[in-house]
Amino acid sequence: MSEVWAVKHRPLLGDIVGHQHVVEFLSSSDSPASFPHLLFHGPAGVGKTTMAHAFADYTERPIHIFNASSKATRGIEFIETDISPIARSGIDSIILLDEADQITKPAQMALKGVLENCSCIFILTCNNMTGLIEPLVSRCQPFAFEPITNDDSYLALLNITAKENLVTPPTYVLDTIVHTNEGDLRAMVNGLQAYFSVFKAQGDKTALAFVEKMAGTFTTKGFMQHINDKDFTAALKFLEKADDIRSTLNIIMQFTISKGANLAIIGHVVTAYRDLQFGMPEPIVRAGFCRNMVQSAPLLV
Repeated sequence: MSEVWAVKHRPLLGDIVGHQHVVEFLSSSDSPASFPHLLFHGPAGVGKTTMAHAFADYTERPIHIFNASSKATRGIEFIETDISPIARSGIDSIILLDEADQITKPAQMALKGVLENCSCIFILTCNNMTGLIEPLVSRCQPFAFEPITNDDSYLALLNITAKENLVTPPTYVLDTIVHTNEGDLRAMVNGLQAYFSVFKAQGDKTALAFVEKMAGTFTTKGFMQHINDKDFTAALKFLEKADDIRSTLNIIMQFTISKGANLAIIGHVVTAYRDLQFGMPEPIVRAGFCRNMVQSAPLLV
């Protein structure tokens, strides 16, 4: 399977579309060592993690990435065992903590203490700041990330198309991708990659139908919600909204890699591909995939 475009084409700080107030702040200081800890909050897919990576590249700092959405990364033990040693190592680096609002309140208090005495810059991300305690928020410089505008979305998609040396898709294809993903640039890039993948194999009409289906009804995030609720029936019904099971498995794989390459999910996707290759009927493959996913839940996505 090809490299995920949302990761492959992460922009440098000066090339980021949208969020210019954040870009200007991060690139304006004459003394990067004096940077405060940062808090990026806003909807999924609007560029919070991309901005953190771009800032790390811009300041030539190593970046350590953690995601607090799993049970193992929510408690005090995680802060003391994984975060604190890096933060207090004396090495000038960046610690990116995605979905920081999922950390327990006692662990957030412990994290507050780490922020007060460390040698690195923390970048916390979350969808909503209401899950964060005020003492932690007050020790960071917050930045709100709004949904990407349509103009910026078109620009980003056209830039990626050019970098991939592909012919620009018809306007109606870009319109479909942009207007059905509601400011979520990551979802748009995934949609663009899916379009070209299906287009290459089955032609424009099928590719557009697939993009419309994926954007309008099936979403990986919605599917994973049913999986993590351990609701097999709802998950299977949701998966049945996707007409092309192979392309849908590819999108789930892309989503998984963008969230940290969970090995359980990757294994289930590979198993489903294998079953399809051996000629197993699609309804059985769909049911088996959902069963395996539910049995592995909750999953880190």
